[in-house]
Formats: sequence, C-alpha cells, structure tokens
Amino acid sequence: MKTKTNNYLIIKNLFFVVLFFSQISINAQGKKLEDLSFLELEHKIDSLNSSNQNVLPLIKYYIKKSKKENNFQALLYAYRYASKVTPFNVGYKYADSAIIIGKKTHNDELISDALLNKGVFLMDHFHYESALNYILKAKNYLNNVKNDYINHKTLYYIAQNRILLGQYHEAKKDLLECVFFFRKNENYKLGYDYEIYYIYSLMSLIDCNTNLNKSFENIELYKEAYVFINKNNVKHLTPYFISCEGSDAYTLKNYNLAIKKLNHALSLYNDNFPHFTDIFYLGMSYWKLGNKKEAVKYFEKLDKEYYKDKNQNPKFRPAYELLIEYYAYKNNTDKQLEYINKLMSLDKFYEKNYKYLFSKIHKEYDTKKLIDEKNSIETNLKVHQYLTLFIIILSILIISFSTYKYFQIQRRYKERFEQIISQKNTEIEKISDTNVEEDKTLTPKIAGLSESTITYILEQLDIFEKEQQFLDYKITQKLLSEKLGTNPTYLSKIINVYKEKNFSNYLNDLRLEYIVELLKIEHKYLNKDIKELANIAGFTNAEAFSDNFQRKFEIKPSYFIKMMKENIKTSSL
Repeated sequence: MKTKTNNYLIIKNLFFVVLFFSQISINAQGKKLEDLSFLELEHKIDSLNSSNQNVLPLIKYYIKKSKKENNFQALLYAYRYASKVTPFNVGYKYADSAIIIGKKTHNDELISDALLNKGVFLMDHFHYESALNYILKAKNYLNNVKNDYINHKTLYYIAQNRILLGQYHEAKKDLLECVFFFRKNENYKLGYDYEIYYIYSLMSLIDCNTNLNKSFENIELYKEAYVFINKNNVKHLTPYFISCEGSDAYTLKNYNLAIKKLNHALSLYNDNFPHFTDIFYLGMSYWKLGNKKEAVKYFEKLDKEYYKDKNQNPKFRPAYELLIEYYAYKNNTDKQLEYINKLMSLDKFYEKNYKYLFSKIHKEYDTKKLIDEKNSIETNLKVHQYLTLFIIILSILIISFSTYKYFQIQRRYKERFEQIISQKNTEIEKISDTNVEEDKTLTPKIAGLSESTITYILEQLDIFEKEQQFLDYKITQKLLSEKLGTNPTYLSKIINVYKEKNFSNYLNDLRLEYIVELLKIEHKYLNKDIKELANIAGFTNAEAFSDNFQRKFEIKPSYFIKMMKENIKTSSL
C-alpha cells in the first residue's frame, strides 16, 4: 500500500513554499521597494506568501527590476516565482519564459534550473509525462556543471517520480543523499532554498521507510524533524509529521493509534488544503476495525474532493473498491454503479499518466528487471477495466431482468385476482346427495372397497365440508377416519380418487376456499393480519397459510387483500 505519493507531496510542497520563510527575519523592513536588493525582494515575496497576501504585484516588480538592470539570473528566478502563483495557462508561459532566459545566458546551471522548474510546475498540474521529460533534460544539462544544489534538487524530484511508481528502494537511496546534503547546507542565497528541500527530503524518506515496512527507521527521523521544528520555530510543520506517524501506525496495523494521530494532525493544520491522505487512512483504519459505516463517511468525504478536478491519486483507489463493496452489500445499485463509474474514470487517468512514467524511468535509469513489473501493472489495469465493465453490464442485466420479473409477477397476480373474484367457489359445491342417488350403479374405482362403503364415506365428507369441520386446526387424517368409521388408508384412497388430491391439499384447499369467500363477503376481515386469518381458517401458523395460498391461487395472500381493498375503494367511487 502506498502511503504518501505525488499528490500529497505536491500539497506539502505548495504549503511549505507558502509558509516556510515566514519565519525568516527580513532585513528589508523599513526600506523602500526600489531600494531592495534581489535577495531582499525574494525574502519579501516569501513573507507575503506566508501571510496569504497577493504576491503577484511584487513578483511583477521583481520581473521589471530584473529586466531594467539586465540581470538574467534574477529574471529567471522572478519568472520561476511567477509560474508558482498564477493559473496553469499563465504559469506555463512564465515557466517557458524562464527557460528562454536561461538559454540566453548560455549557463548550463541556470538552464537546468529553469528546466527543472518547468518539470515541477507540470508535476503540480498532473502532467507527469511532460514533467519527467523536463526533469531528465535538466539532469542532462547538469552533466557539465558542478552545482551540488541543483544536482540534489533534481535528484529529489527524480525520487518523487520513483515514489509515484512504487520504486521505494531506489527512491530511498536518492533521498538519503538529499537529506544529508541539504542538512549540512543551511545558508540561504538568491535562488537557493536548502532548508525547504531538507524538510521535503526528510518527509519523503519517512514515507519510503513506511512503504518498505521499515517504520522503526523513522523513529530517529521524527526526532530529527521535531528538533528542527523547535529550533527554527516552524510549528506549522508539526501536523505533517504527526500525519506520517499516523500512516506508520496504519502500516503496523495499530489502527486505533492511526486514528488518534491522523485526527490530531487534522486538528492542527492551519491551511486550506483537503489533506486527502489523512482522510483516506482514517477511512481505511475504521474499515480494518470493522466500523464500515464510519469508514464510508471518510471515503465519501474523499470522493467529494475527487470529482472537483478528477486528478485524484491512484493510491486512493481502494476507497472506491470498498465503497462498491459496501453498497453492493447494502443492495444500493445506484451508489454501486456510481462508484464503479468513478473507479473506471480513475483507472483511465492512472493508465494515462503512470504507464508512461514507468517505461520512461526504466529506459533512462534502470535495468530490464523492471519490465516484468511494468507488464504486470499494465495487465492488472486492463483486467480491472474489463472486470469493471463486466460488473456494470451484469448489474444492468440483473436490474433489467429483475424489473421485467417484477412487472410480470404483478400482471399475473392481477389476472389471478380477477379470476378468483369472478368465479364461484365451485370447489366447495361438492357432489350432492341427489347426484349420488341418481347414480345407483356407481362402479367402485378402488379395489377392496364396496360401492356402498365409498358412497357412505363420500356422503360423510360432504357433511364434513358443509358443517365446516375442516376449520378445526386439530383435525388430522387419522382423527377424521376414526370419526367416519373407516381407516386412514381407505380414506386417503377415496380422497385421492374422488377429490383428485392428497389429504393434506384437500383439507388445506377447503380452508383456503372458505377464507377467500369470507374475505369477499365480510370486508372487515380484510383489516386482519395474515396470522389472524390463518388461525380463522384452521392453519397452525402464518407460514403454512401463505405457502398453501400461493400454491392454490398462484398469488400471495397479502397481494390478494391489497387488491380487494383497492377493488372496494374503486367500486365505492
């Protein structure tokens, strides 16, 4: 599981650039703007940034002053500032202007700096393919330049691309070198910001250790970070490292501690950023603890920010998988399909922006050992896309089939209801005594039973039906045969032949025909529940009543009662 990748690092970078130098004392206080040196101008720009003031007019003055004094180096740095505080289209032009000025100087160091700035600018706006090209170009210009600062700054951004691809071992080696270099160089001069990149590198190194399951190595790094924070009075950096501790706790499966740390970090942030990573790991921690309802709150909070720019980091992908799983369990098809579609959109972005980076870094820097991993990533992406598409199609088919079945059942129920209402209860009107008397030559259909015996039992059954003795829930085949003066076997055979059903269905059908006629005539019974109706009809429980009602009439008793009420209401209008 990736814990802190590019999106989060960019947020941290933006935040640090804004706030870091708010703590640096500015010697330019009291001076007129035109009397400020370039270095003092940069300090003042950083100071205005830290208080969230509009810094663009001052940057434009920096540009104007640089042009007036024909100082290409200062102009390049001014354009670099402008690219960071303006919208994409404008910032893009400023970044290009810095490159043009750099090339005019014929100074490989400045050209490299401008190219690196363009690469970082593009990374900040999620154009990873182009960003990597500019970073690699910057590195090429440094081959003939002995500038450790720019070399290590470039190395830092190469490490960020490695982190994007999950190549944490390689990134860690780069970051260890960066931390060591920026730590020992604390002096600030025009265009150089050692301390900022020291903090960047330190935090990224912590992230790498977390991803490599080496959180124990972070103990000393946290101590180092908090010493730096206290020494330089930059308390606003504290929650970022507390957040890292929360990620460590999650990786170590200490989910309660992770929740505590991440909530603490969120309470300390003093900025306007959404802090996706903290929200994501809070959700994951609650999910691991079995509190899925609470986890979904955080995942949905994450999702609200996701669709603002649709450039979410692929590391948040599990949140969408779990949202799909959660709403599938809740049988919420709309939500399930919504998050399936969003996950497919995220995968398209992932494949577009990360596949190229993988192959590019492999080609420029590494051996062929990464080919298998690259192919695996691409294959997994395609498999997931097909699987997601299959789930969507299957869901649509299931919904369509379910809808069709529902309306089919409703239509059949309505037809059966109308048949039941329109027909007389012919099954209750059994063979009368007259019919028996007319057929004096009744031929026995059952071996071993005389005609007179059969006639007698049929007459007794007719009495049984007319007197509604079947409403006695205690009646059984044995009890009825004893009452009729015969045995269960003979009684069963006569009912099978002359009633054309077994004893159980014969008895239950009489009860059902009785209750249906009762519901037709006595409308007050329509307000009774199924259990009461079952007792009235002689059934011992509601389940047996409902099952037999469905068997005989091919309609649920609840639907029959509902249609009866609607029928009465319509008739009364």
